[in-house]
Amino acid sequence: MAAPPTPPVPETLPQPLAVLRCRGEGAGAGGPETTYYILGTAHVSAESCEDVTTLIRAVKPQVVLIELCSERRPVLSLDKIREPSLGEVVTEIRTGRATPFQAVYSWLLAKVGRHLDVLPGEEFRVALREAHAIGAQVVLGDRLLTVTLARVWHALGIWEKVKLTGTLLWTGLSMLDTEEMRSEIEKMKETDVLTEAIREFGKEFPSLLHPLITERDQFMAFMLRKLAARAQTVVAIVGAGHLQGIRDHWEKDIDIAEITAMPAERLPLLRWRRVALLTAGGVLVSTALLRYTGRR
Repeated sequence: MAAPPTPPVPETLPQPLAVLRCRGEGAGAGGPETTYYILGTAHVSAESCEDVTTLIRAVKPQVVLIELCSERRPVLSLDKIREPSLGEVVTEIRTGRATPFQAVYSWLLAKVGRHLDVLPGEEFRVALREAHAIGAQVVLGDRLLTVTLARVWHALGIWEKVKLTGTLLWTGLSMLDTEEMRSEIEKMKETDVLTEAIREFGKEFPSLLHPLITERDQFMAFMLRKLAARAQTVVAIVGAGHLQGIRDHWEKDIDIAEITAMPAERLPLLRWRRVALLTAGGVLVSTALLRYTGRR
């Protein structure tokens, strides 16, 4: 049997790119090795979409892993973004279908998404089309969104919950469809906007980073390594902010049961209402202060 072709030189492929290798369980030292091409994208960049096409066509993988979970699968057929009303956000919280953080976070992402020329997740839709074109399997490689958001909410203290929810809500309320806003979005296209935004929030809310970034880096590294038994070549499409974390955890033991467990603690309804009231109160006070200072 002929030897497998040598993987392309990384410098000839789109960047940022991590090239990693792994042998499947049960393969000896001389057993078959899987090569992984992990491409970092900016999530809202047309250039990133072109990079996805270039990489998949160049290395022709048997499997393409994308940074989505089954709950976010609808992103693969998205053709427009619907922004929920604040009334719908309140209903989600009041009925217990979402925590204040989940509801406000989703609303804010939809609000930002309306201003983008490239719909969020376009690189994943491109990856799906390119994978189908060469007969490659597509694997959803991210942790369930409900688990991630529940673990984020659980990691925050009560005042952090109030402050974070209020900050997200105020950010959304203060957004204006202006040229300045469009200019800022253009700048954000130059990086992995979502991960960078999370890291910025992490400076003020350190508890966010482990469940929202580190644990997902671990989860994706685990999912990628599992593919070693199924493919000789794998392409992964992830936010650029996850590349270093996947590298860091590549050869480490990962407790997948621990990082996929739902937190047991649930706040009683009365305390949820207090959080919502405190958040609303904080936004109202901030609005009043801004209006007052604006008149001076």
